Amino acid sequence: MKPRNDQGEWASTPPRVLSYGHIDPERRLGLPSGRFTTPGASAVFILGLLVFALIYGLAWAASGSAWGAIVWLYLTGFSGIPVPIMLLSCWSLAIILLKAMKIAGQRTALRLRFMPEDPGFVLSVSTVDRVIDSIEQSVDEPHRFLLLDRVLTALKSIRNIGRIADLDEMLRSAAEADDDAMDSGYTVVRGFIWAIPVLGFIGTIIGLTDAIAGFGGVLDAESAGIEMLTLRLTEVIGGLDTAFVTTGEGLVAALLLHLAITLVRRADEQLLDDCRTYAARNVTARVRVTHGDAT
Repeated sequence: MKPRNDQGEWASTPPRVLSYGHIDPERRLGLPSGRFTTPGASAVFILGLLVFALIYGLAWAASGSAWGAIVWLYLTGFSGIPVPIMLLSCWSLAIILLKAMKIAGQRTALRLRFMPEDPGFVLSVSTVDRVIDSIEQSVDEPHRFLLLDRVLTALKSIRNIGRIADLDEMLRSAAEADDDAMDSGYTVVRGFIWAIPVLGFIGTIIGLTDAIAGFGGVLDAESAGIEMLTLRLTEVIGGLDTAFVTTGEGLVAALLLHLAITLVRRADEQLLDDCRTYAARNVTARVRVTHGDAT
């Protein structure tokens, strides 16, 4: 973004260089967009259902083959416990994927240069309106961008501040609020990651209950033949399969999702740090409050 033309004068109508509708994945799909890097509830629900349907559709289509039958069994068998595990896993994966895409989109604002390249340029009451106009005319929906929302709020407050320290304090408060908002954006997925292994443990209870019941039948069948005893022992083993397989699926899914969300959260935190540094270097460092400006 260049608020001045080649002759060093302020451009009256800067070209549009950034559009929120082009970089936000939810907006491109025509769905309600969440705030900054937090996806909207409807978008993640729809995407999660699509991923869930795709996985089960492919597994059902391949269930006629030997390996496909095994996959279908692990997705639908064992008292049906894998189905809710997979549903919550797909839902969580949708949140993580959309978050990663929204973080990448938000980072595009860090490439903007909305200040004049003149090293002697300072921000004051007399110049701040032109910088604000340059941003608003060059970016569609600038308040949808984490960085630009923070910068515009700071620029519009320059008229009212009495000290540069006041501006720095305001930017610090905005950064802390964004940190809290970022953390709250992980509440749902953290709940899902907690619930997934719990579903696996529920499968463990069901499987052990079936196994114990089957084992009791074996003990009662003292006079039964070998075939009956073999059948009873097979039921016991089936119950143990449900116990161990569902627990394993839940733990593996939770582990993979936890690793993925750790990487995405790190990228989210890095974005906040970069926005804080950008605002300090390009806004706070250029502000000059004179006695005439402060009054």
